[in-house]
Amino acid sequence: MEDSFSPKQVAEALKVSESSIKRWCDRGAISTSKTHGGHRRVTLEGLMAFLEATDRQILNPSPLGMVGLIASERPRLGITSKADGSELDPVKRRNFFEDALIRGDEKEGRKILSQAYASCQSFSEVCDELIAPTFHRLGERWHAAEIEIFQERRACEICTRLVHEVRRLMLEPPPAAPLAIGCTSSGDHYSVPGQLIEVVLREVGWRASNIGSNLPLKSLEAAVHREQPKLVWLSVSHIVDATQFINDLQTFWESISRDVSLVVGGRALTDDLRPQLKYTAHCDTMQQLSTLARTLRQNIGNHRYLPMQNRLNSESSTSSV
Repeated sequence: MEDSFSPKQVAEALKVSESSIKRWCDRGAISTSKTHGGHRRVTLEGLMAFLEATDRQILNPSPLGMVGLIASERPRLGITSKADGSELDPVKRRNFFEDALIRGDEKEGRKILSQAYASCQSFSEVCDELIAPTFHRLGERWHAAEIEIFQERRACEICTRLVHEVRRLMLEPPPAAPLAIGCTSSGDHYSVPGQLIEVVLREVGWRASNIGSNLPLKSLEAAVHREQPKLVWLSVSHIVDATQFINDLQTFWESISRDVSLVVGGRALTDDLRPQLKYTAHCDTMQQLSTLARTLRQNIGNHRYLPMQNRLNSESSTSSV
């Protein structure tokens, strides 16, 4: 996906005349830049601001380079039609996506991800049905020496860029939306899960901010006190020292306000380890996380907060990519 577009591309995406786009650009309704040759270019930020201000939708996303993704109502993207190939069998789609990432074919990966989103109900479903299984498989193949480590790392980089494209197409949550922040703890360098979580939470109306990977919980504590979020997530894909992690999480738990929800998830949180931890909710999938986040947001809107406890009876989840 590009950072700026020609008036013709925007006209095709909105299904209006090119002359209308040029007129709106000249009036300042759509923020534009000019090339050295004097040609208009519509910035992505300018286009999104125009859509929000005029309550318009992108009806044909193909000219903008992201098939199947349509900027629509706040806070998530709307889907009005399915892209060609969106009915592909989920297993075959995962195989194609895995192969594209291994080959470093970003264009093909973008196409497959776009088609998956067009056929799913939410980005959280895309995470659970496509992205998480693909990266589990890539991890298995790396450990079995079937792929090189550079191929696994490159796949992460490509996925990061594709997820960022989805995020940029989403309208910003309103300033009054509750804040969520999260990270991975010391020794955990897996960055993709946090990026996915951020987009999933933004999709359901949270001002979500992924503050990084390999972050000491003491620094997360400082972020909570400074930023005052209502939800904190901790993605746990790798633990260096289990005893130290338990102690650090206990200290963090005791440091935060009782009306802050601490949500944890990740493949390193085994059945043996979890009973030793303090948190509000544990999540196994992104769709569970989405459901939980909707409930928490509604409770905040009604000025009700869920009590802090070791677990919620209705478990909801973060995917361990």
